[in-house]
Amino acid sequence: MAITKDQIFQAADQLTAAGESATMAAVRKLLGGGSYTTINEGLKEWKAKQHTTNTLIREPAPPAVATRLEELGADIWAVALELANTRLTTEREALEATRIQVETAQQEATELADQLSVELETLQSNCKQVVSDLQTANAALEQLRQENATLTRQLATTEARAEETTKRADDLKAELQHAHAENKAQRERHANETQALQDQLNTTEKALQTEVANGVRLTLELTHAQTQAQAAQQQQQALQERSATEIQRMNERLTQAQAEREQALQAARATREDAAGLRGELEALRVQNAALLGALKQTSH
Repeated sequence: MAITKDQIFQAADQLTAAGESATMAAVRKLLGGGSYTTINEGLKEWKAKQHTTNTLIREPAPPAVATRLEELGADIWAVALELANTRLTTEREALEATRIQVETAQQEATELADQLSVELETLQSNCKQVVSDLQTANAALEQLRQENATLTRQLATTEARAEETTKRADDLKAELQHAHAENKAQRERHANETQALQDQLNTTEKALQTEVANGVRLTLELTHAQTQAQAAQQQQQALQERSATEIQRMNERLTQAQAEREQALQAARATREDAAGLRGELEALRVQNAALLGALKQTSH
């Protein structure tokens, strides 16, 4: 709220009554604030009212002077008064010139004080804004640190899962190779058994041709051999079907494990990219934080 001239007059009177000088700083301190320009104008008017008007010297000659200057009379006294008045006028003009210079300097000082007051308020406002920005940057920096720590833990977990999936895929590959080897051995074994039965069947057929008399016995043996051969073929076919099913199931498991491994690797790469981005943002915030601290230090100085 702006101060009034009456308040300035009252403050100046109060300071004078207390035996203190009614300066701008003292009046402003007593009023608790106010523009130096307004206080300066008020004090000028107050001092003008306090200043008593000086009149020209118009007093009669002292008796001693009148007695000694009877011969010269009133003319000499008039000349003396004129000289005194001339000197008084000269001093008043010099005093007026000095007063004008003082008031000019005082006005400049007042304007400078107002300007410095505005600049101080601006600097204080800027300082508060810098502190607020610094607090915001610190909060964002702390949040990015927490997110970076979380992503680091996620990256470690993802890499562990990827390693576990890779190990599982290697185990499935080894198991599939073992199944292929076992299936190959079973096929070879059944092929040998089939070949042996076929050889036995051929031998039996030859014996049947040479031993016609024993036709019934040989026929039974041939039938038995054919039955065994058919059973062997059926067993081999069932084994092949079971092996094919087992191989297909192992291939599906291997494909699934490879897909899981690829997903885990992609997740690990994405997590590394996110972590790298966050590290870049963290470094940018650190640079911004350092710049804000530097600006705050310069403002403080």
